[in-house]
Amino acid sequence: MKYTVRYAHLRSLPIWQVGDNVKRGVIIGKMGSTGQSTGSHLHIDCVEGEQVSLWRLHEYEDRTVESSHRQIQYFIDKELFDCEPYITTTYNDLNYFKLLNKCHLGYDVVPMDRKKTDKHFDIFWNRSHNGKVCAVGKDSGYGNYIMITFEA
Repeated sequence: MKYTVRYAHLRSLPIWQVGDNVKRGVIIGKMGSTGQSTGSHLHIDCVEGEQVSLWRLHEYEDRTVESSHRQIQYFIDKELFDCEPYITTTYNDLNYFKLLNKCHLGYDVVPMDRKKTDKHFDIFWNRSHNGKVCAVGKDSGYGNYIMITFEA
């Protein structure tokens, strides 16, 4: 089955182009604070199927897109930033829902050592499955983003 993962709030637009293939260990972007972000972090979420246009959190509730709660778990590991990740907003975070009245079916993540150094702000493709860039862009809410489709 195909899935699409989104990386948002990147420091700058990624150098990747739609159609590029990504392999484990390559840098796909750098964590930043763009769009409606209030501080540097990576928003990462994953949906079923190959998506080529940006989806919004409300589309999960409308069932326009289906969250892949299993696949997103595989991205949250030491290889993501080349150090331990720290989750600042959990998957389907209750506080996020109470504050914004939206389901957050993704993670907001930062490198564990983010307060000491920015050397781990690079974001790596950390899957054994190769991916294919399906969208790159800039959005008022998500800021700079990249979306990658993979099969698992």
